[in-house]
Amino acid sequence: MTTQLSKAAAVPGPVGHPLLGMLPALRDDLLGSILDGFHTYGDVVAYHVGLPRGPRAVSVDVVNVHHPDGIHQVLTTPQVFSRRASAYEILREFIGEGLLTSDGDHWLQQRRTLQPLFTPRRVARYTELMAEEAARVVDDMAVTAGSVVDLYQVMQRYTMRVVGRALFGDDIDEVVPRLQELMPILGDLALARALQVVKLPLSWPTPRSRRITQVRTAQYEIVDRIIAARQRVGDEENEDMLSRLFAAKDPETGQSLSMEEIRDQILVFLLAGHETTSAGLAFTMHLLGRHPEVQDRVAAGIGTGDEELVRAAVMEGMRLYPPVYSMERMTEADVVVSGHRIPANTKVVVAPWVTHRHPEFWPDPERFDPDRFLGQQDRPRYAYFPFGGGPRSCIGEHFALLEMTVLLSALLARYRVAAPDERPEVVPMVTLRPAGAVRATLTVR
Repeated sequence: MTTQLSKAAAVPGPVGHPLLGMLPALRDDLLGSILDGFHTYGDVVAYHVGLPRGPRAVSVDVVNVHHPDGIHQVLTTPQVFSRRASAYEILREFIGEGLLTSDGDHWLQQRRTLQPLFTPRRVARYTELMAEEAARVVDDMAVTAGSVVDLYQVMQRYTMRVVGRALFGDDIDEVVPRLQELMPILGDLALARALQVVKLPLSWPTPRSRRITQVRTAQYEIVDRIIAARQRVGDEENEDMLSRLFAAKDPETGQSLSMEEIRDQILVFLLAGHETTSAGLAFTMHLLGRHPEVQDRVAAGIGTGDEELVRAAVMEGMRLYPPVYSMERMTEADVVVSGHRIPANTKVVVAPWVTHRHPEFWPDPERFDPDRFLGQQDRPRYAYFPFGGGPRSCIGEHFALLEMTVLLSALLARYRVAAPDERPEVVPMVTLRPAGAVRATLTVR
C-alpha cells in the first residue's frame, strides 16, 4: 500500500474563489458544478471548500469519484469508506437512528431484522394496495383531464398514501396531509444545515435550531401517537408494516425492535419512500410527455403482458433524474482510488447525477431512451446506481420500482401526457426535487 500511495497522483480539481474555494459555486449550482468538474478534470475531482489553509472547522476538501470502478470501491469497502459523513449526521438529528442513519453493529442488527420485510415476495403483497391508490389518481384526473396539472403534486399524494397505507393500514386520512406538509420542510431545513460550514449545536437557541426542533417534535408526535394507539388495540388483525415491525426479530439474536427504533424506522421509510419516489415519477412522466413517440410505445405494451418497457422508462427516468443524486462517505485511512491518492478523513462523494451521464457508458447521455434498459446490458454494475450499492444499498428498491411501475401503467393506460419541451428545473435538497411545478396536460386516450 505504501508503494501504491507513493505512486498515486494527487487529485486534480478547480480552484474556485480565492478565499472561499468552491463553496460559492457549489452553493449556487451544485449539480452543474460537479458535472463541469467531471468534464474538465475526469473521474476523480477534488473541491476545496472554505479558507485555503483554514482549520478543519471552516475548511474541507471533498473528492468526487465518478468512474464505476471507483464507485464500486467506495460503496463496497465500508471499513475504508465509512458513513461518518456530515450528511448522515444531519439526517440523524432529524429522523433518529434508523436504517438510513445508523452505523456499525447497530445498523447490522437493524438490517438483519428488517430485510425479511422487503423481499420481492413480501413487497408483492402491496401490489393491490398500490393499484387501488393508482386507480384513485386516475379517477381524480378525470376531473381535470385536458387541463394543466402539476405532476409532482399528484405523485406526492400518491406516494404518501401508498407508504402511509403500507405502514399504518387504511386509517391514514388525518395523518397523511400533516406528514406531507412536514416532510418537505424537513428536507429544506436539513439542506440548509448541511450547507453551513460551521454547524452550531442544535441545543443553541438560534431561529433555525428552534425551527428544526419544532418540525422534529411534530413528526415524532404523529408517529408516536400512531404507535401508542396500535399498542392499545393490539395488532393481531393487521397486516401492515407497523405490525410487522412490532413482530420483527433479529434472526441471530432473537431481539425485537424497541419502540424508539420502530419510530425511527417509520420516519426513514416515510422520508425515503415518499420524497424519492414522487420525484422519480414526476420526472419520468414529464420525460414521457416530452417524447410522445416513446410514450406511445410504452403505453402500447400495457395490459398485453409485455410491460417491460414501463419498467425501462422508470429506470431511464431515474438515470437522468436520480432522486438520490449523491452519496457521501468518509475515508478512514489513506487510500488510492482510480490512481489518485485520497488522504484519511476526506469526504468522498459518489454522484449518480454525474455517473449516469458518463459518456463512456451512456452514449448521447442527455437523450431519454428507455431501450437502454431492455435486453442484456453490457455495462459495469456501478454505471447505474440510483439505489446505492454494497452493503448499504436501499432496502426499499423493490417496493419503489413496483410502486412506480404500477402508477405509470395505470396513468398511461387511460391518458396521453403532453409536457412542455423544456427540462424542468431541479434543486438538490436532501433528495432531488423539481424547483417548481412539473406541468403537463392529460387527455383521455
